[in-house]
Amino acid sequence: MTEKQRNILLWEEPFLAALARWGNIGRAAKAAGITKSPAYRIRKRDPEFARRWDAALRDAGAAKCRAAKQGEVLPMAYHWERDFMQALAETSNVSAAAARAMVSTREVYDERRRNSAFAAKWRAALYEGYCNLEMEVLGYLRDPAPKRKMNVANALRLLAAHKESIAKEGAQRANVSAAEVRASIERRVQKLREQIAARREREAG
Repeated sequence: MTEKQRNILLWEEPFLAALARWGNIGRAAKAAGITKSPAYRIRKRDPEFARRWDAALRDAGAAKCRAAKQGEVLPMAYHWERDFMQALAETSNVSAAAARAMVSTREVYDERRRNSAFAAKWRAALYEGYCNLEMEVLGYLRDPAPKRKMNVANALRLLAAHKESIAKEGAQRANVSAAEVRASIERRVQKLREQIAARREREAG
């Protein structure tokens, strides 16, 4: 089947244009408003579409090479950054956030390394997620009959794991030393641990 023998779908041109710009199939599919499945189906059935797909990937690769040689930063899809940051704030998990934004973890780490604005948003998203999780744990412990279960042990491990990065971000916001913020975090996490232990004792009794 060739391009002339079938009706061209509305998403095909936007998909190919996005693929040539970013070189990422998942991101191109999302920009075109589809999932990856229909794009792969058309690629399998239509040699001309497959040829244009491969050409778009070559164009994207060539653009990245030129940018790398010239020290430039290629433009990023807005939805990529937005979706990643939202997911990072919600999960505090880089891999999960990258999967939701349909990019690789290597790509997000590369972007953080070369883009200071992106790195600042990353820190802000982690800080927001940390604060939200801390409040969720505290609310759960204070609720005598919580409507949903929470794995508080995992939540505490997550809070402890991000202590250093949150201390730096919190210090910048409060204009104090990171050591002060770190000590404050340690006190709050310890208090949460004590509250969890007390709750378990009450439930056991």
